[in-house]
Amino acid sequence: MWKNYFKIAIRNLSKNKLHTGINLIGLTLGLGVSTLIFFFVQFESNFDDFHSEGDHIFRIQRFEVEDGEMNASFSTPIITAPTFANEFSQVTHTTRLVSGAAQTYLDEETTQNQPYLMVSPEFLEIFSFRLLQGAKEQVLQDKFSVVITEEVSKKYFGNADPIGKSLRLKMGDNYEEYKVSGLLENLPSNSSIKFDMLMNDSNLDFNVAEQNQSSWFNVYGDTYVKLKSAEDKASVEAGVENMMKKVLGEQYKPGEYTFTLQPIAEMHLTENPDTGMVETTRPSLLWILAGIAFLILLIACINFTTMAIGRSTTRAKEVGVRKTMGADFGQLVFQFLTEAFLITIAALVFGLILAEALLPIFNNLFDKQLDLVYGPTQLLILGGLVVLITAMAGAYPAFFMSSLKPIKVLKGNLSIRFGKQALRKGLVAFQFFISFVLIASTLIMVNQMKAIRDYDLGFDQDMVVLVDIPDVPSTSFVKSINESFAQAEKYRQALEGRSEVQSAGITIATYGDDAFWDGGFPTEDGKQFNFRLNFVGGDYLKTLGLELVSGRDFNPETGSDGNAVLINETFAKAMKWEDPLGESLPSNKIGNHEIVGVVKDFNHNSLYKEIEPVILAKNPETVFSGINMLMISSGTNPKVMAKSSGTDFEVFKSMLENEWSRVFPMETFSFSFLDEAVQKEYVADERLGKMVFLAACVAILIAAMGLFAMAALSIAGRTKEIGIRKVLGASSWSISWMFNKEFLAITCVGVLVALPLSLYFMQGWIEQFAVKEWPSWVNFTFLGLGGIAFTIAIVSAQSFRATQMDPVKTLKDE
Repeated sequence: MWKNYFKIAIRNLSKNKLHTGINLIGLTLGLGVSTLIFFFVQFESNFDDFHSEGDHIFRIQRFEVEDGEMNASFSTPIITAPTFANEFSQVTHTTRLVSGAAQTYLDEETTQNQPYLMVSPEFLEIFSFRLLQGAKEQVLQDKFSVVITEEVSKKYFGNADPIGKSLRLKMGDNYEEYKVSGLLENLPSNSSIKFDMLMNDSNLDFNVAEQNQSSWFNVYGDTYVKLKSAEDKASVEAGVENMMKKVLGEQYKPGEYTFTLQPIAEMHLTENPDTGMVETTRPSLLWILAGIAFLILLIACINFTTMAIGRSTTRAKEVGVRKTMGADFGQLVFQFLTEAFLITIAALVFGLILAEALLPIFNNLFDKQLDLVYGPTQLLILGGLVVLITAMAGAYPAFFMSSLKPIKVLKGNLSIRFGKQALRKGLVAFQFFISFVLIASTLIMVNQMKAIRDYDLGFDQDMVVLVDIPDVPSTSFVKSINESFAQAEKYRQALEGRSEVQSAGITIATYGDDAFWDGGFPTEDGKQFNFRLNFVGGDYLKTLGLELVSGRDFNPETGSDGNAVLINETFAKAMKWEDPLGESLPSNKIGNHEIVGVVKDFNHNSLYKEIEPVILAKNPETVFSGINMLMISSGTNPKVMAKSSGTDFEVFKSMLENEWSRVFPMETFSFSFLDEAVQKEYVADERLGKMVFLAACVAILIAAMGLFAMAALSIAGRTKEIGIRKVLGASSWSISWMFNKEFLAITCVGVLVALPLSLYFMQGWIEQFAVKEWPSWVNFTFLGLGGIAFTIAIVSAQSFRATQMDPVKTLKDE
């Protein structure tokens, strides 16, 4: 019996090659793209699930009231880990995570800037990163030992065993020798915590002063705890208030400084812009992608259903004969579902091949390392898709066709419409609606991102190269900045004498929401005033083309203008100063200083945010003396900004490297472009826009095939009518218009519904930008006209062929 079902299904599918081919191609495209997306969503949803006791592991989140507002951050004081371990018996292990980088070399000629992660000795007992060599309880016990990944081992030692070998890292003022005590397998691609090298956090002595290590108001990196059970989370959080009363004493104010625990399963998927030190993905992105995958599948299923309805007249006679021969309702339903199942299985096979082919493009688009691994979860997803599509595409034709009365079908009394026309038109209209929603959304996103790219940020980003200056670690933060700037000044002065350089400046921050530091101070009236801070040197304003509204620029000479600061227009407006020159910052703690100039507002943040008050200073002590809040999200070592005077970048780059080798003969040369730093802020939405565009292309292609098939079916069912009309004198144009009217009405309905809804759907996305630009009504008009032209082209091509047929041949069997 089963064999017979499949044999008949294959026979029916083979007999109708056009419709089978269109369904197969449509479902293959839909399944290929949607499988890739569903696997990606599943991959992103299961980050950090490889930790053996992941439900016991929590990241500590800090909450602190500033200027009457509760601010949340994952940066915590260094003392947090030991305090939680001592105060809560539920805590079994704790670790800090503090990132850094150091110059390292194996010989006198080979250097490398090596990132590292300072962690507590219990780190590998908390997290289940696979240790290939070494004992997890011992490898991080020694201050001067490191644990490295396979990738780093190969970089420094090739294929040799790295255990016991040494690396020289520049920590503080000197190079220290570190022995490799452990070798880790390369990190899983679904790990939120990324690192290449681990070292004991006792090395914090090289970077953080002893008093700051015991301070509750200086934060460095993240803190994790492991509890005896997941249920202990509530009791630990309930005891935090008493802990803070104990450690802060008289400084404690109820509700103004506290901590909570975040399960590591919740770290990766977050809309929170403050992500700490982990890699994150916005849940809204996954919902959008999953919605796109579902819509593409839905369009492919609609193709299947509409074509099955279109062929209902010929299949109705088949049903009548089968029922007369004794076939019952269930058998007929199963026969039709078998056909849908076979097409779906074939489409799934071709779809997986397509997904594998598209995987490198997808990984490049989203900067991921997704692999299509067919484990139990993935096979369950694929099985679910097969069942879902078989049900969606085959259910209506199966149940509708199987319910027909054989006497009416065989006597020829079955109406050619029998209620199916409205459903068919509705499905086609819905198909167009989905396609135009995606197209209109793409138009809105492309227009907005173009507006972002073309927006005048208030500074010049073209041909400006950022060269990373080696960090100078020190337990004194001010000393570290000053000595780093002194190194940067040597390189800047070397560039100043070159004709290839138009100007050169020094900066701590570049561009973006986390680039400029967050600072704050109490004003004379007791209120908190927050601002953005950047330390600069050389010809910073000249290099970026920043304009002065009033006053003067800093003197680029070393040691000059140590007490001078510049502010932007927004800062002056916030202070209600008509003439800020000569004014002092309104904090009674800031040392001797003077505002010497006002810079025209420029977008230091991305265009997701409004322009904020900004202070530019040369001497960190001037500002640090009077602030009560400092948040550093970016790096602390300066960069030299060099603007090229020509257009030949290779010549410019060669000159930068040559001067670098002369000034820093033992350091690694590293550079980037300012315009790349600008575009990096929008990469997530650029990727989303590209994905929506690709989805729109797939949707249009599937819809075009569906429209082609439906037009062919509609015309094939009315060939005799076409012959009669031609005999009576109808022109080819009038016959073509007769068919076009039906499909144009469907297209117009889809367009008219899709355009306002796409505006509604995209409202939330575009509201995230401080600078917004909607497409003009002209763009949407052309979009609608394009849809109409698209329909006319496909339908006219089909109807024109039909009008060229000899009416004698179409009417002779009457």
